[in-house]
Amino acid sequence: MKKKILRNPNAYYYLFVSIALLELIASVLGIILNTSRTSRDNAINNVFLSLLAISLMSVPRYLKTKFNVTFKNSVEILVLVFLFISIVLGFIQEFYITIRGFDKLVHTVSGIVISLVALEAVTIYAHYISNNKKQVIPALFIIAFSFTFTVSLLLLWEFYEFASDTLTFIFTQNPTNMQRYLWSNPSEIFPQGYGLLDTMVDLILGTLGAAVVSIVAFIFLRRTEKKQLHQSINHENN
Repeated sequence: MKKKILRNPNAYYYLFVSIALLELIASVLGIILNTSRTSRDNAINNVFLSLLAISLMSVPRYLKTKFNVTFKNSVEILVLVFLFISIVLGFIQEFYITIRGFDKLVHTVSGIVISLVALEAVTIYAHYISNNKKQVIPALFIIAFSFTFTVSLLLLWEFYEFASDTLTFIFTQNPTNMQRYLWSNPSEIFPQGYGLLDTMVDLILGTLGAAVVSIVAFIFLRRTEKKQLHQSINHENN
């Protein structure tokens, strides 16, 4: 019974969404009760983050019910855990600030998670093409799409960090500092400010995570392709 619960994405979904809802309620109360402008701004930001977490964690369920798109349980659980850690723990509970290296770990894992989701999505589409169009999508195309899709999302996230820091500074004078541009760069190797260094390292780590998944998946898919080709040749010869 315990193993079934641990393998059931619904259990993770309801647990994480419940926690995000509690964070949302606490943030709304913070807006009402806090007298400090800084505290109110932080509470408003946490309201947005709580709603974002709930929305993103609901996407897999929406795809299931609306479009009948079903991901593997392991992939769906991995996505839910990642979203909870990165948004609820990372931003709302400020793990990115209080735990050294947490930000870099999450960015590395993000490349892995997004790549796995992209591979799963393309695999589903490949099966559809194979069954209905009698065509086969090459392994190289699947991997290329997965890798570039992942890097594109990583880049869009950095755009979001830049926009968030800029807009909060303009309208509230209390910047979110997602790019860490207020931090000093103690390195004697890199001449850039810490904000640029943070952005580039985030992109590099996420890309490395995507590259690892892509290489492993390509080896596996190529073996499967060769096996299917060999079976097809044997079938034709017989």
